[in-house]
Amino acid sequence: MIDGVSSATTVSSSNSGSSSTTSSTEELGKDDFLLLLVTQLQNQDPLNPTDNTEFVSQLAQFSSLEGIKNMEETMGTVADGISEMQKWSLSDLIDNTVKFESAAFDYSGEPVTIEYSLGSNAASANVSIYDANGNLVKSVDAGALNSGTYELNWDGTNAEGGQAAEGTYTINITAVDSSGSTVDASTYVTGKVTSVTYGSGGAEINAGNIILTQDDILEVY
Repeated sequence: MIDGVSSATTVSSSNSGSSSTTSSTEELGKDDFLLLLVTQLQNQDPLNPTDNTEFVSQLAQFSSLEGIKNMEETMGTVADGISEMQKWSLSDLIDNTVKFESAAFDYSGEPVTIEYSLGSNAASANVSIYDANGNLVKSVDAGALNSGTYELNWDGTNAEGGQAAEGTYTINITAVDSSGSTVDASTYVTGKVTSVTYGSGGAEINAGNIILTQDDILEVY
């Protein structure tokens, strides 16, 4: 008599005629399980048949295996549907303003509000704005600041008081504590979403000529 799934698995491997051990990474599906159960019944000792309790237990295992497999397929379909809905819902962001962490921002001739945060107290802090070529446009001495979040309103003027050209700029925060150690700083900007592009790598959100992903967005206005 062949008892249990493990013994039946050994018979299945030997019947395949393979001279090497069956790979342990192969999955035992519900069809394989049923085949092994039938093989066990066919090869049982007529004088000592499989105990009813054991047989019912194996049928219950088969039922559970089939249920789990069906549940996996259903959950996969549901997950795909939710992912598709989330993807297309991003189109609702168009014409809305979003906030995101970035050192780069787009200047279109209108005043820009730049937000930055310090991880700890700073004895001195400086905010610098650079153009796309890396040239310093304006530098602002923020003085001593406690840890927290601050805003800088830039009207687009440069160090000489002239108007900066439209384009992409970057902001850099330099802050040190009383011992001269660098203080961690993060910068946040806002941009109006003009388009959402769907590709193989996921959705790309264009906000003020800055390309974002859904995870980059912190707030929507």
